[in-house]
Amino acid sequence: MKFYNRAYELSELERVRKLCSKSMHFTIISGRRRVGKTELVKNFCSGKEHFYFFIGRKNLSLLLEELSSIAKTKITLFPTITKFDEWLEFLLNNAKKGTIIFFDEFQNFKYVDESIFSDFQKVFDKYRTKLQIHIIVAGSHITLMNKIFSDSKEPLFGRATEKYVLKPLSFKDVSEMLSEIKITDIEEQVRWHTVFGGIPKYYVIAEEQGLEGMDLFSALKTLLFRDFAPLKEEAKSVLVEEFGSEHSSYFSILEAVAIGNSEMTTIANKSGINIKSISKYLGLLVKDFGYLDYETPVTEEKPWKSKKGRYFLSDNFFRFWFRYVYRNRSDYEIGNYDSIAGKIKQDFDALIGRGFEKISKEFLIELSKQNKLQFNFSKIGKWWHKDKEIDLVALNDNTNDIFFFECKWKKLKEASARKILEDLKVKSKSVDWRQDDRKEYFGLIARHIENKEKLTEIGYFVYDLADFKI
Repeated sequence: MKFYNRAYELSELERVRKLCSKSMHFTIISGRRRVGKTELVKNFCSGKEHFYFFIGRKNLSLLLEELSSIAKTKITLFPTITKFDEWLEFLLNNAKKGTIIFFDEFQNFKYVDESIFSDFQKVFDKYRTKLQIHIIVAGSHITLMNKIFSDSKEPLFGRATEKYVLKPLSFKDVSEMLSEIKITDIEEQVRWHTVFGGIPKYYVIAEEQGLEGMDLFSALKTLLFRDFAPLKEEAKSVLVEEFGSEHSSYFSILEAVAIGNSEMTTIANKSGINIKSISKYLGLLVKDFGYLDYETPVTEEKPWKSKKGRYFLSDNFFRFWFRYVYRNRSDYEIGNYDSIAGKIKQDFDALIGRGFEKISKEFLIELSKQNKLQFNFSKIGKWWHKDKEIDLVALNDNTNDIFFFECKWKKLKEASARKILEDLKVKSKSVDWRQDDRKEYFGLIARHIENKEKLTEIGYFVYDLADFKI
């Protein structure tokens, strides 16, 4: 499978490469496992002088021996060195000008010898203004990477010249990846995205497993629901490593959110964690781990002070896993996969709902970028108040335009679509945002809408999956 998108990230790395003509740069790339950090840097390094070092958890002398053997492919007189600071200093001084040195899974140095971070700091400080080298480090253990480079007590604090957090791909990119493996029906693509999100490695694995043209539920039997499935331990192994000894508490919280609890009190009640303790866990899941999104109504002027916040799982695969696999772990452990698959088929359209909102949000942002909407917006998100909720509200602070959208994973008759839009107009009156001086627009995005052209003619913005190929 070819390398997809990441044009912005590649352009940023290229920009930094040019800066290395004057001094050494130290670029940090973090992000969840499988998001494509390694492939991004390898793609960037293609055709350029570079070294690739994977940092495994092994004895220091064995690791140095392995790293030296790689270095010798380009520096033939690389000596036997037993101290990391001396090894790094020799490498930097003997690498060609403009060389990229990439350390993958950099956080694993902690398990080899934690003093290596001090060695790195010492050598980098010594040669920062003297050499024209680009050091890139990547890591999947999000909390460890944050601690290494963002904790003021750590030796590498403040040493990174650039920090990038690699985000999952957009649905548009995922659609292209799925098309490459002959999954071209857009409804089926939405189903795949609902489970695997924007994590490119999962689609690569699907291709490796020969799943070209296969529907999602058939593919899940190969990828998750068999004894030797390639993703059988995926979520558990990643999250246990991240959360450590407290993983059971975090798992309870994530399960509670995955099944629809979004407010702090209900999450505490469902997870069985004391309300006095839950805020600490939720804060870490949002700010440190990045597995939860904390959202407030889009009209809140000071969201950091709002008491209306809700929590949502940010990762599609983890949301799927907690909702169906972890929740039914007894069946999963004994191989009762058909029972779980049956529950998924009954409930899956409900799961798509939240994911479809996110896809629709991406779609509207793309339309706005291409000037295919009647107005541009500066902010877009959900809105709610008490028992009322609107899927997407877009605002333009400069022009006082406000755009209300409902997103429905349904096939709608014209009459049903009209009813949804009429109800949306009624709900919009409860949105307390510049009510005396605003221009309102109303729209609907659905799986399929009958006679949508008629609704467009009378001033509504109406889209279905047929419009998503933009």
